[in-house]
Amino acid sequence: MLKTHSFRHSTLGEEVASYLGKELLLSENYTPGSFIREEELAKALNVSRAPVREGIKILEGFGLLRTIPQKGAMVVDFSPEEVEELYDIRYALEEIVFREIIEKGLFTRDDYDIFRKKLDRMLLLGMNVDSKETILLEFSRIDMDFHTSLAEKSGRRWTLRMLEMVYRQIQQAVLKDLAAENDMKALVDEHIRILDALLAGDLEELKKGRFFSYFQRRIAPGREDRLASGV
Repeated sequence: MLKTHSFRHSTLGEEVASYLGKELLLSENYTPGSFIREEELAKALNVSRAPVREGIKILEGFGLLRTIPQKGAMVVDFSPEEVEELYDIRYALEEIVFREIIEKGLFTRDDYDIFRKKLDRMLLLGMNVDSKETILLEFSRIDMDFHTSLAEKSGRRWTLRMLEMVYRQIQQAVLKDLAAENDMKALVDEHIRILDALLAGDLEELKKGRFFSYFQRRIAPGREDRLASGV
């Protein structure tokens, strides 16, 4: 049963989208293949149907919902094969971003310190007394902010837009990986290695490290070598 939720901000459509986004990740109310109905959601959130409609359209734009006439907005169900494809796309787009940053010398020591502070917040989550779901969601949010902010550094506007969509579409898979991870510090250390390689201008180290962190838990034996060699 949905809990009543009230909003204080003027951008109600974005607030609805934010609320729905969390529900899609954590709640059993909106499982893949289920439907979101405007009237029901508006009543539960104590808002009119207009911001609910706007929030749904925002999530449709990210590919997380699909409107079906006479039924409502359906929660998109990504198959394992689609998730694999999305990870491949993420890898390819991030390589473009990192190459641009390195070739144009866009990553400075000041940038390094700024991004380390983001990672420090990740580490602090391990000492948080909140529920595991809340911690994982915040860890995921910081992780998305980390990678999105790096993409912004490249100045490649359309690459950033595509990455933002991919990040949101694989967030559920990322959360599942995080839930199975017992060593959160090791995950933070992987992010630190990204910063070290960017500061050193070492694109090859970035490529190698990201293959391990993105794919080692899920790819078929031998695929990593084929991908690294461009086959």
